[in-house]
Amino acid sequence: MKFGVDARLLSDWRGGQSVFLENILREMERLDQENFYYLYSNRDFRLCFSNPRWQKRVASSLGRVPGTVWLQTDARRMVIKDGIDVFWGPGQSLPFGLPPTVGKVLTVHDFVWRLYPRTMPLYTYAIHRLFHERWIKEADRLIAISASTARDLEGLLGVARSRIDVVYHGVRPEYRPSDPKAAAQYVAQKYQVSEKYICTVGTIQPRKNLLTLLRAMKILFEREHLQHQLVVVGAKGWKESAIWTAVKKLGLTDEAVRFLGFVPDEDMPSLYSGAAAFVFPSVYEGFGLPLVEAMACGVPMVASEAPPAPELVEDAALLVPPLEPEAFAGAIARITREPGLRATLVARGLDRARAFRWDTAAQGTLRVLTESARAKHNGK
Repeated sequence: MKFGVDARLLSDWRGGQSVFLENILREMERLDQENFYYLYSNRDFRLCFSNPRWQKRVASSLGRVPGTVWLQTDARRMVIKDGIDVFWGPGQSLPFGLPPTVGKVLTVHDFVWRLYPRTMPLYTYAIHRLFHERWIKEADRLIAISASTARDLEGLLGVARSRIDVVYHGVRPEYRPSDPKAAAQYVAQKYQVSEKYICTVGTIQPRKNLLTLLRAMKILFEREHLQHQLVVVGAKGWKESAIWTAVKKLGLTDEAVRFLGFVPDEDMPSLYSGAAAFVFPSVYEGFGLPLVEAMACGVPMVASEAPPAPELVEDAALLVPPLEPEAFAGAIARITREPGLRATLVARGLDRARAFRWDTAAQGTLRVLTESARAKHNGK
């Protein structure tokens, strides 16, 4: 069978979604020795394939039209010409007007555009507002990346549960426990931060709720006399200027908070492992890959109780209301001063992290693609 994939995420780095697609494709290439894959993108990408059954289909439109327009024009024509059996949209979008013989599978990451529209750039919101529900209706099968996203599909749009499969993200083998002291020393030397630090990871944008964490840190510095530095990892995003304003108003110096920006993949396991605690304050996620990576590295965690964190971490983190700085401060303080609690959370996290594997994610996705192709061939 021939499977087509919207591979634009591989050339346009968008945090978790790009990590998801790169890792799942690597595992699918390793596992599937029977089917053919065509990866469509309007820009070239670095991911290469040793399997001759995997082919890039890179073609740019004249005038550099937006990616959504390219998907509905050039990509659609290439998909039809290649005789694809099933087209998979891992980035929540599909070409309209594909032949009825082509199966359509859509991965749905989240409903930020519906639930938290003010946390999105206007253009991104407009695209989702105009097309996301249509893409969902167009798809034969839907892959939700968490049970909470599956519930949103049912509750917000009335999608039948029979059309939805839940396929979790995975975590790479490099994310594993290492000596915390050695990891902290490595991070401190390379990034010029304190060896005693608390870590958070996420693009700097309103939905990540960094403002609440900054206020919690202010409480900890003043009341608990916390000696740990907050280390923020993540690229600048939408409306990040509010963060810099808050840092200034709260009087948080570089000794209190350090923004590292993008950190290379090879350093992320050390950054997690060396942290005294990992904090994830986001008000909403489709998945929340840093939660799983942190658990796999054996770091105790504090997380917002907003979806899908409770589903992912279960009892492996202290869960607190997302908009309460006092609650975050109290949970962080407990982790820094209660060794027994730390040990318990670490053990639970390592156990829970075993449930998230990229080969399992690839197998689940491959099963959905295969079933969609067979259904089309059988006329269902």
